[in-house]
Amino acid sequence: MANVSFLCMGDIVSLYSEGDSVSGFLSTLGLVDDRCVVCPKSGDLTKFRDCLFRICPMNRYTSHKQLWETSRKKSRSSDPVLLRRLQLAAEVEKRLNEAENKKCVGSVIQYGSVIQLLHTKSNKYLTVNKRLPALLEKNALRVSLDHTGNEGSWFNILPSYKLRSNGDPVVAGDQVRLKPVNGGQQVLHVAEGYELTDVPGC
Repeated sequence: MANVSFLCMGDIVSLYSEGDSVSGFLSTLGLVDDRCVVCPKSGDLTKFRDCLFRICPMNRYTSHKQLWETSRKKSRSSDPVLLRRLQLAAEVEKRLNEAENKKCVGSVIQYGSVIQLLHTKSNKYLTVNKRLPALLEKNALRVSLDHTGNEGSWFNILPSYKLRSNGDPVVAGDQVRLKPVNGGQQVLHVAEGYELTDVPGC
């Protein structure tokens, strides 16, 4: 396999969707708008930075989730000592995630691995919300950017063709499918035949 380049943790990639009627790069609508879109008619490469994602290992979110659920209740019975302990646990979890990210940089990604995609410009994670339907395609899940990420930010990287199988290294340029870990049988895809009303061409 001469001159073959494998995809590694920490690599910066762009995601291109090829469909029957819609093809284009996955992009964002800016730093404030967390929606993710594909603008097939857009050939403007000056905004290509909006299409770049860093491949990261799977972060843990158990402590963050417990802290969020406890502080969301906001009842008088919330124990301040418990809240402080959960905050400390969430900070430790964040440091462990950062250490894991540094340790994994450069390791080759294999099919079947769980990854996260960090949008480089906004520093937010590509995330699937299993509780909300997509804005236009109602039988799909909503995909957006999330500042901290959560379990919806975990994606299995799967081969598109039987040429490769789970456990094989991902070759740069391979066509892949990204399946949300918590998204059932759905894979990341572009809704065909829909267009955003507030952003023509997307």
